[in-house]
Amino acid sequence: MRPSAPLAATFALVLALLGACAAPPVRPAAMVPDLAGLPAGPAPAYRQSITAGAVSGGPGASPLWTAGIDNAQFQAALVRTLTEAGLGRAEGGRFRLDATLQKLEKPFAGYGMTVEAVVAYRLTDTVKSTVVYETTLATPATATFDDALDNNARLVIANERAVSANLRKLVETLYTLPDRSTR
Repeated sequence: MRPSAPLAATFALVLALLGACAAPPVRPAAMVPDLAGLPAGPAPAYRQSITAGAVSGGPGASPLWTAGIDNAQFQAALVRTLTEAGLGRAEGGRFRLDATLQKLEKPFAGYGMTVEAVVAYRLTDTVKSTVVYETTLATPATATFDDALDNNARLVIANERAVSANLRKLVETLYTLPDRSTR
């Protein structure tokens, strides 16, 4: 039995729409902020002394309409950001920075897709086992039709920008921490 032309066309349209639901991949490199214009680097105690610790809370990708950032992608962006900021050390740093992605707001659709990334950070002195610094940073970012026509692509771009802004704000705050060399 052959399907009628309108039925076949409808079926093809439904398949095309379902295929459009798949979100493009998030690019960790796009989440690494441009650090140009920041004041002088960190206090001596923090230079190449921070190892990225546990990253949690990343919602990953939802199969329907929304793109998320998973823990591995966020971890990769965090490690690279710390390294480029002169703060990072691959392993064995005096300080460990743990991060929890608490919220990654995901609008369903819109011309301007605005996402807010809320991340809690905890910096621990691994020698003394004490928390040195703890904060939660919230940063919004938007992607519009100028960035991408597809809703999912705009959402991915907005997610990447929100996390990038969050990581830049983190570096700014880490740069202002007082030196702990003598403590």
